Amino acid sequence: MKAFLFAMVFAAVVAVGAAMVLNGTFQQPTYAANTTEGARVDNPGQNLIGY
Repeated sequence: MKAFLFAMVFAAVVAVGAAMVLNGTFQQPTYAANTTEGARVDNPGQNLIGY
């Protein structure tokens, strides 16, 4: 039972750590990430739906 609880705590710590690293470091807006000529994505400005 102790090993299972340790595994659950370890999985939660790894998941939170990975989420913090990925959201803070590697995430970019699509208009900044896709800058090739094949993908012409511009800064959309406002929300296109209007919400």
